[in-house]
Amino acid sequence: MNFQAIQKQLRHARAARNLGFGLVVLLGFLNVALVYKVYSQSNQVILIPTSVSDGMVARGAVDKRYVEALALDAVYGLYNASPANLRYGRTVIERLAAVANRSELLRHYDEVATDIRERDISTVFYPKQIEHNLDAKTVVVAGNLQTYLNTVLISDEPRRILLNFVTEAGSVRLSRISRLEVEP
Repeated sequence: MNFQAIQKQLRHARAARNLGFGLVVLLGFLNVALVYKVYSQSNQVILIPTSVSDGMVARGAVDKRYVEALALDAVYGLYNASPANLRYGRTVIERLAAVANRSELLRHYDEVATDIRERDISTVFYPKQIEHNLDAKTVVVAGNLQTYLNTVLISDEPRRILLNFVTEAGSVRLSRISRLEVEP
């Protein structure tokens, strides 16, 4: 081999080494930039109601906490609504409803959803008290229903909601949601 060929190979090797080193430095810089972006970015977290799966009824006994969680899920699904999350509320009602009452409950939900969509409002329900009657499989949720137009509060009214449940195939299912009159 002659001296010029060796020198040419050495230049190519140095250029390849320098290019490789430059790529490593560039990738390191990009990683630092990505880490900075992730840590300096502000995230907004939206909490959605709990997702109760299914509860069993053992020997006819109904667990008070489970029925309470179902009732709150149904109330949140129906009354914590905006035009953007109406599909979620419908799935909650559909999941909790008894087979025999599903179409009636979904029809009621669709009426509420149509009203929310047409008026472009958002509603939020704040529960204050829960009353149980496990023998009759009813739960009354009392609280305040607030209605917003954009971010402006346009109404804040007390509301009592009666939820009826039935035992279906070893599980507790929602059979009816109705509004009770609020005592002055």
